[in-house]
Amino acid sequence: MKNLFKLCATAALIITAANSAFAADSTDLKVQGTLIMGSCTPTLSSGGVVDYGKISLGDLKTDAVNQLGQKQITLTLTCQSPTKVAWSTQDDQSSSVIDTQPVIDNNTQPAVTNEFGLGTTSGGVNLGSYAIIAANNSEPNVDGNVGYIRYSDDNTATWTDGGIGGAYNRNDGSRLMTFVDASGDPLAFTTASDVLKVGASVQDTTTLAITDDTPLNGQATISVRYL
Repeated sequence: MKNLFKLCATAALIITAANSAFAADSTDLKVQGTLIMGSCTPTLSSGGVVDYGKISLGDLKTDAVNQLGQKQITLTLTCQSPTKVAWSTQDDQSSSVIDTQPVIDNNTQPAVTNEFGLGTTSGGVNLGSYAIIAANNSEPNVDGNVGYIRYSDDNTATWTDGGIGGAYNRNDGSRLMTFVDASGDPLAFTTASDVLKVGASVQDTTTLAITDDTPLNGQATISVRYL
């Protein structure tokens, strides 16, 4: 997603008491924005597919959540010229999210806001969820150098260190992630990449009540935000 023109409108309106001799009869509206030179494109390794292959129902638990394990995929942001950008992730299957706390790096308790849906069975039962962590331990690479991950949950007002383990992606697109240097400031770059760690889990087979082959159907959209 390319956002080359950022537009905001501001207006100020002053209303005085009806008996004031200096009542304002006009107000100003300003349109502001910045046309930037660069544009950035996100790409994912493996064609953007995290594949768990064929999973036998006979190997799954009948009375407890089933952890499917951890996978990795690499996100790369490529810009035409050095540009400061962040990215966010929006769940395209949010209606099928169910809190199955998928395991990543032995962390078994992601908040439900960090879980993404895996679709439903033919009977309409939510299959499970997956979570995504942006790695932050020597994995981020910014123009050939080691970078770091920070995230913002308040629309760039503040940035928080992703920590050694990295940072969860939010399923509603509200969390922005960016590449920073050792001082914590967002970096302008032409090429940056990071490993996204993905963990998935599904409900117990008794709840799922599957009677036919059923595909996992998770999908999310990664969007670029210019800083």
